[in-house]
Amino acid sequence: MGRRIPGAAGSAAAADLSALMFLPIGVALVLRHPPAAAAVGCAVAAGVLSSAVPYLADLFSLRRVPAQAFGPLMSVNPVLAAVVGWIGLGQNQGWTEWVSIGAIVAANTLSMLARRG
Repeated sequence: MGRRIPGAAGSAAAADLSALMFLPIGVALVLRHPPAAAAVGCAVAAGVLSSAVPYLADLFSLRRVPAQAFGPLMSVNPVLAAVVGWIGLGQNQGWTEWVSIGAIVAANTLSMLARRG
């Protein structure tokens, strides 16, 4: 889809195709167990905030950021996820999680620096 349809329209078309393929399953589930309005609202919000917004942000930044800097920029995502989990959900990360996140950021940064040299 991305090669045939330019810009954000390609990702939108891919999402539409995916939704169309899962529509029969969704209809069957909704007919068997109708969800509450609040559950539908939460599901829509989660889908948009966890999928569509980050994907579009990545897509647009990839077009504006040099290729060498894109990897390190994306390695910040685990840091942001850990901070949001800590602040928003009260999740505490252990030292192994922080070391793992640091290793990801360091590897991407070293990769970027090696390409420059």
